[in-house]
Amino acid sequence: MSTITLENIRAAAERLAAAHVATTARASLLQDEIKTAVKPIYERHRSGLDAAAEEEARARDDLQQMLDAAPQLFKKPRSIVVNGVRSGYRKEEDSLYYADEKAVIARIRALFPEQADLLVRTEETLVSDALTQLDAKSRSQVGISLITGADKSFITIGDSDVEKLAKTLISDAIRRVGEEETAPKAKKGKAKIKEVA
Repeated sequence: MSTITLENIRAAAERLAAAHVATTARASLLQDEIKTAVKPIYERHRSGLDAAAEEEARARDDLQQMLDAAPQLFKKPRSIVVNGVRSGYRKEEDSLYYADEKAVIARIRALFPEQADLLVRTEETLVSDALTQLDAKSRSQVGISLITGADKSFITIGDSDVEKLAKTLISDAIRRVGEEETAPKAKKGKAKIKEVA
């Protein structure tokens, strides 16, 4: 192989830049053609989709109001499932409360020096996950209270492939109905302790 020069590298970079422009242009044309092809189908279903999205929003609001007004119905079982719609009550995440983070850090270092590296981050913030492992007396000694999560109503709808497509279309319909509004994202059910300052 011959010696590579800076001019060879510049030429190779120029070739890559031209190839990238061509790829981007083709992708843009493809996207434009797909939009053009789909537009008549979309327009045919738009008014029905808007009406369905509005009805779903009203139905969800009505169900939420009923849940909030009747928590006594969900002692046992805590939730019900009707045609893929799960609703009822579940416990919110627990959270820790401390008035002064620096004071708690100082108490941890004084009372539990052997656990300080585990309970306090290097940049001097508290490690909530580790603090929840302390017993109630130890938390109290350093000035932390455990606040138990309260019951909160919820509604979830199953996610088959068709339902995922429907959610996407409904989100788009809601966005178009009120351009400044966006559809809420589904909250994942992973429990974790929140820090409360």
